[in-house]
Amino acid sequence: MSQADQNKEQYSALLQRLRRERPEGVVKSEDRLKLPDPRTMVSGKKTFWINFMDFPTLLQRDPDDFLNYFRRELAINASIENGRAIFMGRPDKQSFSALLQRYLRERVICPVCGSPDTRLEKTGKVLTILCEACGARSAAK
Repeated sequence: MSQADQNKEQYSALLQRLRRERPEGVVKSEDRLKLPDPRTMVSGKKTFWINFMDFPTLLQRDPDDFLNYFRRELAINASIENGRAIFMGRPDKQSFSALLQRYLRERVICPVCGSPDTRLEKTGKVLTILCEACGARSAAK
């Protein structure tokens, strides 16, 4: 038996042992990240994101930076008042949901291991995602 065949057998045996001994109920890291749907309300020319503060709190992000992402992507002015985000315009709920999913992909979920346990760090002009689960450091988009 060649060395490569022995390595494959050892790998298969270790993988089977891992699967047998894995605790029940283990879920993927990103499955743990349960976010509510954005609740929005339109009044005149303004759109109110009622549960805005739930998102930066759950994602452990700075609310101002989180708002700036949406402000920049929607290309409209916005502010935070009493835990709500107020947008000067009428973007629809689907826009918020789509941007939220893109924000998660670009700035929350670790591209190496898929864990949501990350934090953002700015070094000079470069924004990096630091994963607290696997230790990876990746450039944020």
